Amino acid sequence: MVKCGLEIHQRLNTNHKLFCRCDAKDSGKKDGEIKRKLHPVVSELGKIDIAAEFESKKGMGFEYDIYDKGSCLVEADEEPPLELNKDATKTVVTVCSIANSDIVDEVQIMRKTVIDGSNTSAFQRTSVIGLNGNITTEIGEVPIQTIALEEESSGIIGELAGKPERYRLDRLGIPLIEIATSPVIRNGKEARIVAEQIGLMLRATGKVMRGIGTIRQDLNVSVDGGARVEIKGVQSLEIIDKVVDNEIRRQNSLIELNKEITAISREKLAVMDVTELFKGTESKFIREAIWRNEKVLAAKLQGMKGLLGTELYSGFRFGTELSGYAQAQGAGGIIHSDEDMGKYRFGSEITALEKKLSVKSADGWVVIVGPEEICRKAIEAVYTRAYLANVPEETRRADEDGHTYYLRPLPGAARLYPETDVMPLRITKELIKEAAKEITNFDAIKNEIKRSLNPELADKMIRSEKLTLFRQIIEKYEIDPTLVAVTLEDTTKTLRREGVTVEKVSDEKFIELFSEYSRRFFVKAAISDIIRKLAQNPKLTISEIVKENGIGRITGTDLKKLIEKEKIKDLGQLMRDYRLRVDPEEAKKLLFKPDKPVKPIKHEKGVY
Repeated sequence: MVKCGLEIHQRLNTNHKLFCRCDAKDSGKKDGEIKRKLHPVVSELGKIDIAAEFESKKGMGFEYDIYDKGSCLVEADEEPPLELNKDATKTVVTVCSIANSDIVDEVQIMRKTVIDGSNTSAFQRTSVIGLNGNITTEIGEVPIQTIALEEESSGIIGELAGKPERYRLDRLGIPLIEIATSPVIRNGKEARIVAEQIGLMLRATGKVMRGIGTIRQDLNVSVDGGARVEIKGVQSLEIIDKVVDNEIRRQNSLIELNKEITAISREKLAVMDVTELFKGTESKFIREAIWRNEKVLAAKLQGMKGLLGTELYSGFRFGTELSGYAQAQGAGGIIHSDEDMGKYRFGSEITALEKKLSVKSADGWVVIVGPEEICRKAIEAVYTRAYLANVPEETRRADEDGHTYYLRPLPGAARLYPETDVMPLRITKELIKEAAKEITNFDAIKNEIKRSLNPELADKMIRSEKLTLFRQIIEKYEIDPTLVAVTLEDTTKTLRREGVTVEKVSDEKFIELFSEYSRRFFVKAAISDIIRKLAQNPKLTISEIVKENGIGRITGTDLKKLIEKEKIKDLGQLMRDYRLRVDPEEAKKLLFKPDKPVKPIKHEKGVY
């Protein structure tokens, strides 16, 4: 039996951050930096959370960039937080009403211990606002356990060997809604359906941010005989089903593999320095590591021959699983005995290695390269996990391919304790009434879109993060809804595949684009080129792009004169030469009915 629950985190589009008055959208320019070293504290239960203790043992320090608009002394943890953002609270209350949740009488802010560097204070502020709700989906009614309001974490600037090395404080403190479902989901397909429905519910409020990174899905997955595993940071809805199904396969495969591991009698861990054996290696990355005075450490894994190469799911082996534990300690990964040694260009050094480790025919081994202290911690972590013989409860991170890797132990109740710097907030009847006015009829939205688009495009648009933008445009301008939907979904996707950073084009620019199109300033064939130019320089106006690139629409008497001057008789010829400037439907009327008077179409900005 599979149990899976979702935690959806979505940034809210509010006037300012959650506990200060800094802009939640514009960071301005870098204004300084600070350094912090974080330490865990005991919770109100009198215990230190296991996940916080794990992170603190890494002994890492963290650096943070400060910005003149998007951060202040609150983000630097040098000034007490202000009162809770009421605009954000109202939005969450609205979502609670939509999801039929019981709304609390008083919002109590809590601190959730976080020692991974994502918050300068070593904790994240979070507040439960709704309980015991439900939503209706294609798979039936899905219970919503909690709906909470919390602060976004710092943004990661760079990573080294899987460890964040620097953060930016403009993201820290942006209001974030968290919606947690009950574990009633049974597979990846259902997880995606539920995530899409929650996403639609949030977008339909018109109060959420758009774009990459503004929404994340965390997954809690377990199978019979396995354990609850939390998978963090699934940013793309397109891979959520793959992540869930891969985790189900991983746990089931580990359950079978553990039967063999249980039967192994193992020796005590013996870590050996084998740097000398690899000084003449042809492996470039090992040679470079040795030049940096780093070490090559190794250990025998008794009875593990062949098991390290066991495939847990497609493209992911038990050796990959163990590598995640090494990476969590700061190592770059592992080399193990079940790999193809040819890819490392190894030769006689492997024979010497196995001799030094006293490796027998049934034994495996592991090698880790890097700073000695990190390598020793990494090998100990790999050794312990290799012989664990059960599926451990843990937190894992997801990559873009749907694979997951060990991050840290699963946190428990010991990570929460009350916030003492922020007063609780009463949820009044007036606030609930105000929030209720914001509720949108989702069925009406779906039906409206299905009436204006073909079934396939309507389904795509309903699930799109650009849903609110689509509705704004078609309500404001008399434009073919199909053209708007195709532009926002298909055209942008094609441009993104070409390497165009479409994300730089704001909603306001798309609105401006269709505003000018509605005035017949350019033809639809030019839309792709205009978006491409906007991505290169988002500060340009549509008018400037059209003028500079000579793609203004030729229409009316100007088009008639062009046809007569060029002696064009064929539509194909006209469109080959003027595709980005001429509307083919208008050209047809002129070419095939030349005796009919043409009514001039004037544009207030002239013809370019």
